[in-house]
Amino acid sequence: MGGKGSKTTKLIPLNKEECDAINNLMCYKESILIDELLNRWKQYLTDNMVHHIKHIFTSNKQSKTQIVQIYRYLAMNEVYQENYRNLILQILSKSNFQQYIADLIESILLCINSTNEYIAWTQIHTKTNALPLLSIYFSNIALAGDIENWLQTEQYFGLMHRILITTLYNVPMNNSLLPNVNINKKFKQSFHTILDFGWIMFINKNLSHDCQRNWRLLFSSSYHGESFQSLTTAIIDQGSTIIIVKDTSGHVFGGFASQPWLLKPKFYGDSSCFLFSLYPNLNYCAASGNNEHFMYMNSGQHTLPNGIGMGGQMSYWGLWLDSEYGKGQCSVSCSTFSNYLMPAKSKDFMIDSLEVWCVKEKSRNESDEEERILPNNRDNWDMKLLEMAGRTKYSDGYREDENK
Repeated sequence: MGGKGSKTTKLIPLNKEECDAINNLMCYKESILIDELLNRWKQYLTDNMVHHIKHIFTSNKQSKTQIVQIYRYLAMNEVYQENYRNLILQILSKSNFQQYIADLIESILLCINSTNEYIAWTQIHTKTNALPLLSIYFSNIALAGDIENWLQTEQYFGLMHRILITTLYNVPMNNSLLPNVNINKKFKQSFHTILDFGWIMFINKNLSHDCQRNWRLLFSSSYHGESFQSLTTAIIDQGSTIIIVKDTSGHVFGGFASQPWLLKPKFYGDSSCFLFSLYPNLNYCAASGNNEHFMYMNSGQHTLPNGIGMGGQMSYWGLWLDSEYGKGQCSVSCSTFSNYLMPAKSKDFMIDSLEVWCVKEKSRNESDEEERILPNNRDNWDMKLLEMAGRTKYSDGYREDENK
């Protein structure tokens, strides 16, 4: 059937687990009342989300074929892109967009609240206050352009629909919006994270896939103390990290460092680094391409700034944590990152609390061209001369790779 130019989408057959789940959902019948399904699904849906879900179905009674189609369109949206977009646009034509996203996010948390990841985050007192901010962020970006194009490219939004529909259909799927939590057992019970579920989802959305799965706490000012040396010792040479800063005015912001932190007399890093704001607004600042001033860390020097910096220029940082612990700085503008807005209330800020998480472990079988340098406070002329010559000293504090 169809002319030479017609195109058909090859349907991927459902696996046995999916078929069994749908049979159980249908009670092995060929049709089912939507009200019956919604009654089973009420534990996973907000009241508003129930109304959004109803807009998917054309009548109160649906055939098994239609139930399977809905599953395919939402769970496999990367394959059935056009059908997925049409289905979501059908919902949005009858719903307020921002309200729909808010209801979707709240329902997602209901879907994942029994997962190990969610439980682990609640055990360290993760809050849920930022969920409205996340819905505003999504809707503002989508409404700023063409919604259809946004639906086609926004993979995280598609992942939320996949998690929702597989949960409702009770299909076993290993999808989570939250990373695993890895925290030292010594202080896990007493630890209160700065983070909010909305912020975690926002940060994770902007990380590459290999940084989304496992987060290991390296440093917390509430546990490790307010010490720059403790901070650098904890984070040096550990892998890709995110820094979360809460200043004394209540603003929360930070940055993603794609490469391990090392003591260096110059900037380094790559364009996958970014800065972000979490409160009072969500903001993502990707690399602009104007320069490569992504990461900087130094300690114990007279001739160079001592502290941790991301972006901008020396003394004009996108984000700066001074070696005199507690002091920080940011600039009104930052050429290293696009869409940059000063994250703190003022250029100079004081740190209320600080966390650093390793989101991707360093591969220890790499050849370490850059040796591990541990922070120290010894200043001597030999170090200064090496710096002036553009060379780095590697002897002090060097520790051999444990695997050698």
